[in-house]
Amino acid sequence: MQYRSRCEERIHRQRADRGSNSKLRLSLLVALLFTGPTIAAPASNWLTVVNNADSIPTTDPSTTFNSYNQPSISDAGLVAFRARSQGGQAGQGPATGIFTRDMATPGNPIVPVAMRGDEVPAPNNITNPGPATFNEFPSFPRIDATSGTLAFRGQSTPSVLSILPDGSETRSGTSGLYATPGGGSLITGIRNVIPNDYPQFLVPNQAEPTKFDQFPGAPSPDGNIVTFKGNWTDSVGISQTGVYFRDMVANGGESPVVKVAERGDAIPSDAIPTSGYTGSGVFGSTSPPSAAAGKMVFTGLDVEEAPKAGGIFMAPLTENPSLTTVAGFQTIVPKNGTNTLSAFGEGLSFDGRYVGFWAGWGTETFARQVSCATDGNASVVQACIDQDSNGVTGDGIYTFDVLKNQGIFLADTALNKLFLVAQTGDLYDDFLFWNFSGNAGQGGGEESEDEEGARWRSSAFLAINGNDAVFKAAQGYEAGPFGKTGGTSGLFGALDVSDWFTDEDLFTIVKTGMDGGMLDPMAAGLPIVSLGIERDGFRNGRLAIAASMATDEEGWAGIYMTSVPEPGTLAMLLLAAGLMPLVRRTGTRRT
Repeated sequence: MQYRSRCEERIHRQRADRGSNSKLRLSLLVALLFTGPTIAAPASNWLTVVNNADSIPTTDPSTTFNSYNQPSISDAGLVAFRARSQGGQAGQGPATGIFTRDMATPGNPIVPVAMRGDEVPAPNNITNPGPATFNEFPSFPRIDATSGTLAFRGQSTPSVLSILPDGSETRSGTSGLYATPGGGSLITGIRNVIPNDYPQFLVPNQAEPTKFDQFPGAPSPDGNIVTFKGNWTDSVGISQTGVYFRDMVANGGESPVVKVAERGDAIPSDAIPTSGYTGSGVFGSTSPPSAAAGKMVFTGLDVEEAPKAGGIFMAPLTENPSLTTVAGFQTIVPKNGTNTLSAFGEGLSFDGRYVGFWAGWGTETFARQVSCATDGNASVVQACIDQDSNGVTGDGIYTFDVLKNQGIFLADTALNKLFLVAQTGDLYDDFLFWNFSGNAGQGGGEESEDEEGARWRSSAFLAINGNDAVFKAAQGYEAGPFGKTGGTSGLFGALDVSDWFTDEDLFTIVKTGMDGGMLDPMAAGLPIVSLGIERDGFRNGRLAIAASMATDEEGWAGIYMTSVPEPGTLAMLLLAAGLMPLVRRTGTRRT
């Protein structure tokens, strides 16, 4: 009741504050005319895609959204996102689902694509106790830029009943990838079903029919094709992994899976150090791919925990695809002399020509302190504390060695050029963000990301739009007894990255600590505490993000979209007036 009254107060405040917006925009314009564009102005023209005031479609109208994963957006402005409610429904847990909203024109509704409890698409032949239904969506959805095809990962009750050669019955099909080719009806892209009935879902090139076990991460669609990472077990019981694709529509929906790269395949020679390398020279790990324009890119390494060879590779979505190295252990860091890259992130943003990615170089590190969460899934929180033998045992404080030299990179695969967009140093302390996640024995819930064990994971977050980029970074770390901590994080931009680009051309979009009212009038007075962006979140000049605003007493969250114009004198004036969202930052440094 108290929370509801606060929501009502925020709605009232939103209406009362509307009249002051024009005065604020005028003052910003006057300030720009007299001072010039030397200070980054916060974005002020954000549109709300969804927030905590919105009811979840197809549920009780009193059930509202509460939390959100990072969104994806198509060229046409269709935003795809995963979200959930706070409370449970009739003992079934929170309402959770995959949703879209068309933001190209105002007033379009939030549309559910799949929700917990919905029937799983065919194949689904279970009749007792009933058709299989979704019970979780472990990762964020991704959307093709041009076709509008949406793809996501879903967990379900068993969906396929099979009769074995001995006449016995078995049930399978609890994990799969699902998609809406061309923006149409939801279908199965691939599922972990018993191999004797659905050969189109099998691991390719195996002597014995072999099913996939799991599909870690988020699948990436390209038209009717879905690209993905797959884990499986070979005939002698050894766990295997690789990256694959499948045309979901061709041949009446029965086209087989095509392998791009698997554990044990040779790493291209130009991604292996030219001297001193004594490793296997083969892939030991691969990461979920990104696809566009008939191609896919992925990160592949010899040893995931301590790589000495590998990098980022591109392949055509054709039979027997060959790999092209985008960046590897022989790649020289632009602007930094003779240093070569030695660490690569998994989250690749790709449009068919440009690839945006995180990478590091050198061996210098600094100590980074992170702490276990105090809320969220109780099993995961407890697992984080139980695993803590770092420093003071069981206090939930961990220290990790993080590469001192890190960067956000943009590769132009058409011109075979690599650009360093931003690096740690004067402007940014870190591009890596830490999260304790995985299966802590809670049974495939939303926190059990890959069905792998619960552990700390670090990730970088960025999205590209041609040769424009937006990325997440940390600033203002403080030295503590267990390593650097504190500071703020934010989303930063780079437009028209090219040979002339320098760090003076970087600008601030939004940062934690700013007033949430700049994103959402209903969050006015609440500081921004977290910001999220994913690899498909910046397209056709539109930027879609997730954000949370909170104090100790109340909180708010949502998904928001803005336009990112190219810089120019007129645009700068409009930006400051609030008619466009961003003022470009030039010649400034963090103090």
